[in-house]
Amino acid sequence: MRQGKKQGHKPQANAERAWKKNQTSSSTAAREGECQPYKELYFKLHHLEDHADAVLPQAKSTLLSFLSEALQSERRPSTILSLEDFSASSLQDFIRAELNAVTKGWHDYLVRRKAGRPREMFRNADDARRWLVRMAPVKLVDGAWLGHIHKATTRFADRHVTRAAWQILSEELGDGDLARNHVHVYVELLRLVTNAPVAAPDSIDFITHPGMDDARVWRSAVAQLLVSLFPHQFLPEILGFNLHFEMLTLETLVTAKELREVGFDPYYFTLHVTIDNVDSGHTAMASQIVTDYLRSVADREGPAAAQQAWRRVQAGYVLSKNLPSDMSAPTSSPLVGDVLAIFEAKATAANRIHENCPMSFGGRSLSSWLDPCAFARPEWQMDFLRCLGNTKPWVYKGDSGRSRLVHQLCWGGSMFGAFTDREVAVLRDWIDGLVSPSGETFTALTGRTDVSVSKTPRLGVDYPVFVPAAFDTGDALRVSSDKKRLVIDTSRLQAHKLLPLWFTHICLLESFVCVPWRVANMTGCAIVRFLRAQYGFLPEPSGVAGMDEMRREDHLDLVDVGLEMCSRLGELSSPPLEGLNDVLERWPSPFAEKMLAAAMRPEQHRWMLLGIAHAFIKLHQALASSDVLSPPTRLSLSLIAEREEENLTVCVSGFQEDVEEGTRANREFWTGQAIGLREIERCFI
Repeated sequence: MRQGKKQGHKPQANAERAWKKNQTSSSTAAREGECQPYKELYFKLHHLEDHADAVLPQAKSTLLSFLSEALQSERRPSTILSLEDFSASSLQDFIRAELNAVTKGWHDYLVRRKAGRPREMFRNADDARRWLVRMAPVKLVDGAWLGHIHKATTRFADRHVTRAAWQILSEELGDGDLARNHVHVYVELLRLVTNAPVAAPDSIDFITHPGMDDARVWRSAVAQLLVSLFPHQFLPEILGFNLHFEMLTLETLVTAKELREVGFDPYYFTLHVTIDNVDSGHTAMASQIVTDYLRSVADREGPAAAQQAWRRVQAGYVLSKNLPSDMSAPTSSPLVGDVLAIFEAKATAANRIHENCPMSFGGRSLSSWLDPCAFARPEWQMDFLRCLGNTKPWVYKGDSGRSRLVHQLCWGGSMFGAFTDREVAVLRDWIDGLVSPSGETFTALTGRTDVSVSKTPRLGVDYPVFVPAAFDTGDALRVSSDKKRLVIDTSRLQAHKLLPLWFTHICLLESFVCVPWRVANMTGCAIVRFLRAQYGFLPEPSGVAGMDEMRREDHLDLVDVGLEMCSRLGELSSPPLEGLNDVLERWPSPFAEKMLAAAMRPEQHRWMLLGIAHAFIKLHQALASSDVLSPPTRLSLSLIAEREEENLTVCVSGFQEDVEEGTRANREFWTGQAIGLREIERCFI
């Protein structure tokens, strides 16, 4: 009898296993389909120079929709949007209130744990391991929200603000110390917990890695890569995003504690607890940066402009705050619980009735979605709501009157009577509360009319700007790569030739650090240190400079040197220079434009750019021993050049590890230096 019973149940057990396997496969396919657009954009943003024409319009429209969706989903009364007018004191009060909420949540969590309650993030080590892998896409772009800030094309009046923001980026990148580079720290954590190396984040293998199938994570990562991509058009939004992102979170505190409990090194997370502190760390810096920026706008452009800038800061803050939720789908709506309760009840009542229904979305039929056993799982419910909310014509976000789902529930529809009037009203409100993917909510809040996706960018004014290859093969053929010395007579300096090159050459290595992964190695760290020297930061600290660096008033960067040069050469005539574009309009320079264009393509032109940068180090050394500049500035420039030389030597040795003398890469470096030296010498004839 027992044997017969066992055999009798075998077909049923096999069928159940097959059903579960099919549902799992369908669920995986649905999640992958949801992730795919973000994965593709993530990959292309890591290789921007190869995909610029197609990606830049998409990137701007996506960023605008992200901003609008975040604002639409921010419904709580105590948010930053409640601060109608900016003041430094009200901002500090708000930040303290946010911090108090986090620390209270932390206290309550500890009370629960001391009372014997279980962990709330991870049940065990396997759970933590899966979570760490799933979060990799966003953790491996740590710092990207500031990656494109503080460029050669930044307006001179904004450089004190963008320099301070770049300092935060520098600290995210370890100030050029690989051991402290946040991306490197996370990579090492993954290597330890998975016992295997993780594919590079800029590779195809990475975006197809198993276990990275959470669309919210990919969306968050893409948002961080996008928000700083247009730094001249979205500077206040970047600063607002940074303000929120650098605040302490309860999730970080809990994750650090529970990782240690399951036997994993929590240093990546404890690092963010300590470095983001509100006294001298990134939270303090971020709030001071916002305050300095808004005061600067008020002084230059008046209170109305400062008010608009404040609204834009708020929009950036809200975008960062809403990243953990999937904002494109209805799971962030306050009506989610009511909507799911309705569908869960219908799934039970209408079991098997929809088997003949042709409707499908998210890779599943309606009958599969509403299977009562499957629908009992919270993850399944969220998948259902996300997929339904993104499926036209069944749901048109923000327009229930257009949505087929509502039509089918009303008189004349195939499901009339299956839902009560109250239930239909809930679904209407849910659909009407969803935001359509456009920038309308953002532009309505900020009053902006200058964010056209189709606007043609201008070299020297906008960023990023991609134009055809900057250096043709003729340059390499006309210049002897044996030229390695700079021979100039500073008494014969021609300002109209040198000044455009001076203000432009700052761009040469800037784009190497736009994507955090690119500098999570010894060569990348050397480039960070090289830029720190050019931007006037002190030599790399053993700890973190934080607010101490922001308070320092004696820093001098290459733009400051250029402005002093203009003054001493009698070139500061009216109107004053406001930025690189004014420089290039006053003193046109084809070679300066070539440098700008080439600098946007560090993968294609890396050796040439390093070679030209080396040529300008020689110019720095020459001017540091001349009377073109004041004695204090000559000393500062000499120290800058010394640090540049030291770190460029590391860059070159790093790039030469796998190449021998005489290869294309080596020839390009020396040819780049020769081209740079030739152009510099022409400024002294």
